[in-house]
Amino acid sequence: MKKVKLFYNPFSGNKTFRFDLDVCIGIFQQAGYEVHPYRTMIPGDIEAHIAQMDKDYDIVIASGGDGTVNIVLNALMHNHLHIPLGIIPSGTANDFATFLGLKTGDVTDACHVMVETEPQWIDIGVVNDDIYFINVCAGGLLTNVSQTVDKNVKNALGNLSYYLKGMEQLPNFHKIPFRITTSTGSQEVDMYLYMILNSAGTGSFTKLSPEASVTDGVFEFIGIRANSILDFPTILLRLVAGDHLSDEKNILYIRDHFFQIACLDADFQIMESSIDGEVGPKMPFTVRVLPKAYPIYGKFEQCNKIRRSKQGKVFKKQSERLESP
Repeated sequence: MKKVKLFYNPFSGNKTFRFDLDVCIGIFQQAGYEVHPYRTMIPGDIEAHIAQMDKDYDIVIASGGDGTVNIVLNALMHNHLHIPLGIIPSGTANDFATFLGLKTGDVTDACHVMVETEPQWIDIGVVNDDIYFINVCAGGLLTNVSQTVDKNVKNALGNLSYYLKGMEQLPNFHKIPFRITTSTGSQEVDMYLYMILNSAGTGSFTKLSPEASVTDGVFEFIGIRANSILDFPTILLRLVAGDHLSDEKNILYIRDHFFQIACLDADFQIMESSIDGEVGPKMPFTVRVLPKAYPIYGKFEQCNKIRRSKQGKVFKKQSERLESP
């Protein structure tokens, strides 16, 4: 009989996955799988369990938010395991699962994707050759929001809690000098924040990078330049609408397979990065793309159709601006 290892975080999101556990197990048993659930209780227990578990599982599942998926992925990579990874999005923020066409809280659909489709090998990122990520590496202002929001507030308000916490930081906004190095060169630029993306979005901004593909061997760098803070609300609206890539005055956009990020302000208080919503290493650090490095389940055909549609809309808007008097 085929075997599934299910890691689930009972505290993720609205804490309702435990009520869907029987549904999840039932779908896999009907498909001929034996399900071995593991309930995470303390930091580090998933990593310790994966280091000692049997290596003959057919699927490993992460049920939780982006942070839970990140923990499972890192533990698998550090133990040199490439068991196909399935995601059940049950956290507050499920950015990568959303990109894969999986709906938050829809356990039945996510399980059927795993038993009815084949995994695809996708790109993942690695920071300093040791810390892996599946969706985003970010830095600057606002990027520590997910770590500072009270868990009770996050569970009660969901993504709204991130925006409210972010608004608290606006009065302290100031320009931050960065040095951004890619495979083709280096530049120094003042920014408020930056994101290095594998998928199209993060923090519920789903249209940040319409060109994003998880199998193209490159990531998208999107930085918000440190111009007038009065322009920031307008920039956020354009980010939400996906109408920002042509705004070279306020947006730095780069596609590459290698990045080195350094902060040139020794007094900047938030020197650490944010990796899939979890605390990452301090700057400076390097980011590399590992092309098609891990097998993942998702609705890839639907994902590609959405990406092509977003690309067409962005290019149409850019063309209209060039043709307007």
